[in-house]
Amino acid sequence: MADRIPPIRKTPAEILADLLIGHDQARLGGAEKGKKYLLHFIERADSIPNAVKFFLYDLLAEDAFQSGDLDACRTAVARASDFLPVAQAETPQGFRAYSPSIRLFERGIALALDDGEFEKALELCDAAIALGLGKAYAAKRASIERMT
Repeated sequence: MADRIPPIRKTPAEILADLLIGHDQARLGGAEKGKKYLLHFIERADSIPNAVKFFLYDLLAEDAFQSGDLDACRTAVARASDFLPVAQAETPQGFRAYSPSIRLFERGIALALDDGEFEKALELCDAAIALGLGKAYAAKRASIERMT
């Protein structure tokens, strides 16, 4: 009887690299193609590490917003927020490299404001500020406070 070949197990960093490369290639065809790639990635992956799910949903938030699928964008923003602490803890180097391009805060704030959810928008500003994502979020927070 022949020995079974064990399945290939990738690390979260390898899965993340595959995700980012594949998304970059799909995105060349536009936001809709990027969104489809990410949704297929979710379907075909046996088990995606929670740390990688943050990146996936963050990318999906942008692609869904760009393609006009605001419901999918809202869902992706919420899911990315849920997985953000895990991504920070389990893939610190990848998170640091990716953090300047985090999309969930910008898209989440815009959608919250459109929905009249000012407290939610302020919470997202605070989270972005806590991550050190720049003075733009402090200015955005001040602007939202003036609106309320």
